[in-house]
Amino acid sequence: MNDPSDLMISEASQGIEDGVFSPVQLVESCLNRINQVETHLKAWVQVLEEQAIERAEQATREIESRGKKGPLHGIPIGIKDIYYTKGIRTTACSKIRADFIPEYDSTAVAKLKKAGAIILGKTVTTEFAAGDPPVTVNPWNEAHTPGGSSSGSAVAVSSGMCPGAMGSQTGGSILRPASYNGIVGLKPTFGRVSVYGVIPVAWSLDTIGPLVRSVRDAAIILQATAGYDDNDPGSARIPVPNYLAKIGQLDKPPKIGLVKDFFMDNSSLNVRSNTEETLHKLSLAGAGVDIVSLPKSFTKSMAIQWVIMNVESAAYHEEEFRVRADDYSEQLRKRIELGFLTSATSYIQAQRFRRVFRRDLDALAGRWDVLITPSTPTSAPKDLSTTGDPMFQSPWTLAGLPAITIPSGIDSSSGMPLGIQLVASSFAEDRLLAVAHWCEDVLGVRLKPPM
Repeated sequence: MNDPSDLMISEASQGIEDGVFSPVQLVESCLNRINQVETHLKAWVQVLEEQAIERAEQATREIESRGKKGPLHGIPIGIKDIYYTKGIRTTACSKIRADFIPEYDSTAVAKLKKAGAIILGKTVTTEFAAGDPPVTVNPWNEAHTPGGSSSGSAVAVSSGMCPGAMGSQTGGSILRPASYNGIVGLKPTFGRVSVYGVIPVAWSLDTIGPLVRSVRDAAIILQATAGYDDNDPGSARIPVPNYLAKIGQLDKPPKIGLVKDFFMDNSSLNVRSNTEETLHKLSLAGAGVDIVSLPKSFTKSMAIQWVIMNVESAAYHEEEFRVRADDYSEQLRKRIELGFLTSATSYIQAQRFRRVFRRDLDALAGRWDVLITPSTPTSAPKDLSTTGDPMFQSPWTLAGLPAITIPSGIDSSSGMPLGIQLVASSFAEDRLLAVAHWCEDVLGVRLKPPM
């Protein structure tokens, strides 16, 4: 039997159902892996060892007496340390919140618990999910960045410390670290999953989603967390389809739109080669691939996103920043200061542009089953002073569209993982997941760091 900590969520769930191992054995396997590698990877703010084992014992009794609630029952999950967790410190990896203990769970955490998931601990984030690099290192090569801001979640999943973890994305903070660490990351449509109880970066952009080892696992977590929440003003009143039922149900190979402009132009030679090889494999399997032209509004998108992020970050931190500016990290402090200096007129114009841009990209994405790009311009940089460049994710985040990254190979120069990014129209996660699963099956790439 494989070490349970090496399994995907779907595999671990089946192992529990078949009686191969119990939730307790699964949690203990993850804790053993944490004890082996956490000292040098630094993926966790805190591991809830006693609570996780206690909850695993409870899940074991529940499953034995009443059967499983669903595929997350008894599965340990890491939670990025910006999600409120009742009675458990939520620090955002900042001096500002070092002793903050929420009185309630974020909606996403509450839903995961309801589905039977076990909260294994809180994973490292860049400070307040902004741009300053974390202490976490990449398990593929500790000299390379793990990406950010969902650094700990990506590393914990990639290195086998847990089968799934939750992240957040305001620019590229789910998909970039997922790609850098050789795993799957899903950013749902803005408003698809409630962000209530999640410390914000920018209310207009923040989206939360899973970092996992397979597309099916992403569907499992999205199924448990998606849906309208009256506590979240940005939450969408749109029915949640059965994502898992769509997996493996494509009636024909997908129509794929290749976005060459900007994305291929800004990619390294190895990333371009890997993307071209990936497209060749998908074409041989029957996918139709067309070249896509970006709308004119694309040229201003990243500058507009920074305006929105800076101003809304400043608005959230205003009160504490007035008295504790020196306690903020350098890049976040600069972002907040720029937010204070930005005029109301500039912010309003940025929001007007965002609505136009979202309309343009949503219309573009709707013409194909998915759009495809490289996930990142390069593999994870050999530089711990950066979290990498989010420019391949930021436009889709600004537009609020759903996107997923799946592993596509290894950079022959650096030995680091590479990925492809798939994007769909608003609230088309069912189609996105179905196509991503098809691509995952065709490519057959499953990566594991050489630890």
